Amino acid sequence: MRIYISLFIFLFVLLACERNSVSSKITRVGLSNFEYVSKRISILEDTLHTSYERLMRNEIDTLPMHTIHRLESNYKRAFTLNRKNVAASIYLDKLQQLYLQERKYALSIAWTDTLLKHYPFYTQKAALLLNAATTAEIYLKDQQKMRYYYERLLREHPKLKKEVVEMVEFRLKKS
Repeated sequence: MRIYISLFIFLFVLLACERNSVSSKITRVGLSNFEYVSKRISILEDTLHTSYERLMRNEIDTLPMHTIHRLESNYKRAFTLNRKNVAASIYLDKLQQLYLQERKYALSIAWTDTLLKHYPFYTQKAALLLNAATTAEIYLKDQQKMRYYYERLLREHPKLKKEVVEMVEFRLKKS
């Protein structure tokens, strides 16, 4: 009788371990698939958009931070999975914007630098540089970084509007 009980317990443990192994493989495959992560991002962005709308109508008091954090981690995951995909650059831009909204200014700048490094021809690069310079100046009080971004903006985007160039030159002279 003890042999049967021992055999039953052994089989139960073996089946339980196998089930965890299969579940773990499914999770790993999902997290290693760029398309799957992109779908998750889309769902989370829709959820966050709905929350923004509810916040504007005073139906809720705060945004769901767990959704924002999951979105941030999925943006990072998509970037690490497929850096060559154009969507990854957009995800990094959205990631730095989320960090800016959360007042995590150093993280916002760090991810801006990552975006600029991996996507030197990003279509919104001028706006990104301007945003980074402003963040460095106002929130981080880092004049060196501010100068770096403003000078890079002027150097890499010579066809900026006259008003923008004047504002950047004024900020550089003032610092």
